Amino acid sequence: MQTPQTVTIPVRPETDEPENAYDVKVSVIIPTMNEPAISKVVKETRQALKNFGLEIIVVDKSTDDTPKNARKAGARVITQEHAGYGNAYLIGFRNVSPDTDIAVMMDGDYTYDPFEIPLLLDPIMNDNADIALGNRFMHMEEGAMNLRNKLGNGIITGTINTLYRLRLHDSQTGFRAIRRSALDTMDISSDGMPFASEMIIDARKKSIRLLEVPIRYRRRIGRPKLKAYKDGSRIIGLIVRMVRDYNPLTIFLPIGGLLMIGGVIVWLSIIMDWLTTGEVRRLASVVGGTMILLSGLQIIFFGLLADIILVAVRSKR
Repeated sequence: MQTPQTVTIPVRPETDEPENAYDVKVSVIIPTMNEPAISKVVKETRQALKNFGLEIIVVDKSTDDTPKNARKAGARVITQEHAGYGNAYLIGFRNVSPDTDIAVMMDGDYTYDPFEIPLLLDPIMNDNADIALGNRFMHMEEGAMNLRNKLGNGIITGTINTLYRLRLHDSQTGFRAIRRSALDTMDISSDGMPFASEMIIDARKKSIRLLEVPIRYRRRIGRPKLKAYKDGSRIIGLIVRMVRDYNPLTIFLPIGGLLMIGGVIVWLSIIMDWLTTGEVRRLASVVGGTMILLSGLQIIFFGLLADIILVAVRSKR
């Protein structure tokens, strides 16, 4: 994985630069649900990307004036029938224009700075990455994220890094840019908050290049939508399931190995007792140690078998 870096797209003088100076079409997707800052977000996004081909897609599930304000500011609004963070982005991805080169994900609560979108576009335009992730922890405004969410993010990011051999700092960021060709190859189905983790895991599985860029993160305008404990448990569950399905040895080998070590420890204590007393007095330990040892061996065997089957399936694709 490449070392995170930031290269700013140069801004030419106002008088010398025509509209759409960059031959790149960008689709910015913003999921909304009662967002008082949506007009500001859409207007600043248009200003920030005035030199690109641009469309702004707001996927809305509001009960207030958010969709009207988004349209007035210049966005195309699509009504979201079902609930879910991931569902909103899946709808947005399906509705980007055929000529879109890069899709950008951004929240509608003004936590992300629209004028930093070019920071995400640059590594993709320079072919240094296929997905650029905004690292919020580099320039986070005080009070923008509470301690509970910071700890949760750290646990989830650490789990993803360990299981998938990555070196990310902020796996749950909602500020991302994705090359269209990479997006078209991805298989993402999560309707809720696990969507963000599934995108990273699927990208890793398919050798899609990931790169983090330092960004600002501000206090949100409006009410937060994240349900920390519920969404966090779902994300961890998704990570474990995807490891099981795509890299089974990562789970089966450590579990099986620990069980076998436990079984060996029990048997060593039995042998030491036999050497001391000359008789086997702990029949329950004999049975238990044997079962633990065999269970560990069986789990490792199942992991190896699953890995062989996955390799065979992938080779046929």
